[in-house]
Amino acid sequence: MAPGRATSPRSVARRLVTRHAVTGRRTGSGRAGDEAAGRNSLRRRPLCYSSSKWKQKRVEFLKLRRRESKLSWFVKSVLNSSRPSSISDNGANEPARVLLERLFAQTQKLEQQIGRDPSSTELGVGLGELELELQAALVALKKKEEDLQDAERKVVLEFNEIHQARKSLERREEEMAAATLKQEKLEEELRLANVELASRALEISDLKLQLNERDDKISASQVALLVKEEEIAKMEQELIKKTDEAANAESQLRFKSRLLDEANKVVEKQALELQQLQRVIREKEEELGNSIRMQESESEKLKNAEARLEKQTMDWLTAQEELRKLAEQTSKHVVLASSKEKMESQDRLLEKQLNELEELRQSIMSYLPSLRDAEAEVVSERAKLRVAEAQNEELKRDLLLEKELVAELQAMLDKERSALKQAVSELSALREEIDSKTAAFEQSQTLLTAKESELVEARLEIQHLKSELVSLQLILEQKNLELSDAKEMLEELSHQIAELKGILSSREEELIGAVSELKEKGQHVLTMQHELTNAQLKFSEAEAVVGKIVDLTNEVVLSLNDQGYYALIPTEKENHGLSSSLLDRLPDSSKWQVKQLETELEFTRESLRAKEMEVLAANKDLIMKDEELNVAIRKLDAKEKEIAKLREGVMQDKDLKQLYALSQEIIGEKSVGEVRDVNRAGPPGFGPTLLGLRVNRVRANRVEIFSGYKSSTLTLNARVSGWPSGLIGGLFGSAHGLRAALTSLGEVAIEKLQLEAAQLEVEAATSALERITELSRQLLHQAGLSIEAENDILLREQDDDGSEEECPVEVKDEVSRLLSLTEDLVRDASMNLLT
Repeated sequence: MAPGRATSPRSVARRLVTRHAVTGRRTGSGRAGDEAAGRNSLRRRPLCYSSSKWKQKRVEFLKLRRRESKLSWFVKSVLNSSRPSSISDNGANEPARVLLERLFAQTQKLEQQIGRDPSSTELGVGLGELELELQAALVALKKKEEDLQDAERKVVLEFNEIHQARKSLERREEEMAAATLKQEKLEEELRLANVELASRALEISDLKLQLNERDDKISASQVALLVKEEEIAKMEQELIKKTDEAANAESQLRFKSRLLDEANKVVEKQALELQQLQRVIREKEEELGNSIRMQESESEKLKNAEARLEKQTMDWLTAQEELRKLAEQTSKHVVLASSKEKMESQDRLLEKQLNELEELRQSIMSYLPSLRDAEAEVVSERAKLRVAEAQNEELKRDLLLEKELVAELQAMLDKERSALKQAVSELSALREEIDSKTAAFEQSQTLLTAKESELVEARLEIQHLKSELVSLQLILEQKNLELSDAKEMLEELSHQIAELKGILSSREEELIGAVSELKEKGQHVLTMQHELTNAQLKFSEAEAVVGKIVDLTNEVVLSLNDQGYYALIPTEKENHGLSSSLLDRLPDSSKWQVKQLETELEFTRESLRAKEMEVLAANKDLIMKDEELNVAIRKLDAKEKEIAKLREGVMQDKDLKQLYALSQEIIGEKSVGEVRDVNRAGPPGFGPTLLGLRVNRVRANRVEIFSGYKSSTLTLNARVSGWPSGLIGGLFGSAHGLRAALTSLGEVAIEKLQLEAAQLEVEAATSALERITELSRQLLHQAGLSIEAENDILLREQDDDGSEEECPVEVKDEVSRLLSLTEDLVRDASMNLLT
C-alpha cells in the first residue's frame, strides 16, 4: 500500500472538518463573549444609580435579564433542533448526518480503491467528489446558521407582541387608577355634602333655639343631638383617614409581594443559568480529556513508528552484514551492484517514513493551541461561575431583608385591622343611640307642632329649609347613582382585565408547548449525535483492524526479506502488481499465511452478512408472530361474541312456554262434579258413553301433550348436541392458529370455555326437563284422580264387569308409558350433553 496516497483523502476531510469546528468554536466563543459583556454591562448599570431609585432600576434590570435568558434559551433550542438543510445539487432537503455518512462512505471507498490500485485515475475524481461533499456540508452549516437567525427574529417579534400586550395592560391599569381617583373625588364630594348638611342642621337648630326659648328640655335635647352628630362626623373623618391608611398599607404590601415574586423568579433563573454553566464546564472538561487521550494515542503511535524504524535499521544492518559475507564469497562487482540497489531502496523507504513522522509531529503541534484555547475557556467559565454565585448570594440577602419588611408590615396591618374593627363596633353603637334619640326627637317635634300653632312664619321658614334638605337628598341620590355607575364601570374593567389575563395565560401555554417541542427536537438531535459517535467508533475500530492486518503483512514481508527469498520492491511503479509478484515469489509457507489471512477476512465478512440476514429474519419472524397474535385475539373476540349470542338464545326459549300453555289448558277442564251431574241428569246408558268420550278426549290431549313434549325435547337435544360441537370446532380452528404463539395457555383457555359452555347448556336442559317432568306428573296425577272418580261412579250405576276392568287398565298402561318415556328422554338428554 502507498501510505501517502492512502491517508490523503482522510487527512483532507479531517482538516476541513477541524477548520469548520475551530471557526464554529470561535464564533460561539465570540457570541458568548458578547452576551457576557452585555450581561456585565447590564449588571453594572443599576449600581450607578442613587439609593432612592434603586428598586425601580432593579426591576427593569430583572426584566432585561429575563428577556436575555429567554432569547439565549430559544437560540439554544433552535441550535439543538434537527431541521433539514437543503444541501444536495438536486435541491432535496438532507440532514447533516446523511452528509457525514456519505463522507465517511466515500473515504472508505477511496481507501479501498487505493488498496486495490493506487495508480488509478478514479482517485482524482473521488477526491473531487469528497471536496464537493465537504463544500455541501459547509453550505448546510451556513444554512443552519441562517435558520438560527430566522428563529431569533421570530423570537424578537414574539417578545414585541408580549411587550405590546403588557403596555395595553398598563394602560388598563392606568384607567383603573383614574377610575379610583374619580371614586375618591366622589367620596370627597359626598363628605362635603355631609358637612353642608351638618351646617344646615346647625342653622336649623339655631332657629329652633331662637323660636323655642320656652322649652328648655327640647333645646337641651337638641344640643345633645348636635354634640352627638359632631362626634359622629369626627368619627367618620377618622374612619376615612384610617381606611386611606389601610389602603396605602395594602398597596405597599402588594408592591412588596410583587417585588418578592420577581426576586424569586430571578433567583430561579440564575440557578438555571448556573446549572447550564456547570454543564458547559463539564463538556469542556470532557473535550480536554478527549484531546489528552488523542495526544496519548498519537504519542503511542510515534513510539510504535520509532520502534519500527529501529527494527528496520537493525534489519538493514543485518542485511549489510549478509551482503558483506556474500560479497566475500561471490564476485565483488555483482555484490556491489546488488548492495547499491538495496541501499537505494532502503533509503527511499526511510525517507518516506521520516516524512510520515514529520506529518504526525505537525498534526500534534496543531492540536496544542486548541488545547490551550480550551483551557482558557474553562478558566473564564469558572470565573463567570464565581461571579454568578456572588450575585446569587447578594440577591438572597436582599430577599431576606424584604421578607422581614413584609413580616413587619403584615403585623402593622393586623393591628390596624383590629383597630378598625373596634371603631366599626363603636360606630354601630353610636348609630343605635342616634336612632333612639332621633325617635325621641320626632316625638318632641310632634309636641312642638301641637304647641306652636301660633308661629306660622317660623313653620314656613322651617318648610323652606326642609325643601332645601329634600333637594340635597336628591343630589345625594344622584351622586349615589353616579357611584353605582362608576362601580359597574370598574366591574367591567375588572372583567376585561380577567379576559386579558386569560389570553396571556393561553399565550404562555402556547409558548410552553413550543418550548417542549423544541426540547423534544433537541433530544432527537442528541440521539442522532450519539449514533454518529458510535458509527465513528466502529469506523475507528475497523481502521485499527486494517492497520493490524497491514502490520502483519509488513512483518511477513520483513521476515521474508530476512530469509532472502526475494528482493525488495525497487520502485513505486511495481506497487500496482504487488500482490501477484509476492505470491509468485513467496515460498509455500508465506503463501499459505497470506491465503489464510484472506480466507479469514472473507470468513469474517460472510459471518457478518449471515448475522445481518439472521437479524432481518428474526425481525420478520417477530412481525409475523405479532400479526398472528392479533388475528388470534380477533378470532377469540368473535367467538366470545357468538357464545354470548347463543346464551341469549338459550335463555329466550319458546318451546317450554308452549308446553306450559298446553298444560294449563288441560288443567282448566271440567271438574268431576260436572260429570256426576251429567250422569245423574242423563238417561241410563248415557254415563258410559260420556265416560268413553271423556277418556278418548283425555287420550287425544295426552297424545298432543307428548307430541309437543317430544318435539320440544328433540329441538333441545338438537341444540344441545349441535351447538357445543360447532363451538368446539370453531374454537379448535382458532386454537390451531394460536398454537405457534400461545401453546399451552391457549389450550387451557379453550378447554375452560368449552367446559363453561357445556355446563351452562347442561344446566339449562336439565332445568327444562325437570319442569317438563313435574308438569307431566301433575297432569297424570290429576288424570288418575279424575279417572278413579269416574270409575267409582260407573261402578255404582252399571253392572258390566268387563267395562269396569278395561278403563283403569288402559289408564294405568298409559301412565306407565308416559313415565317411561319421560325417564328415557331425560337419560338421552343427559347422555348427549355429557358426550
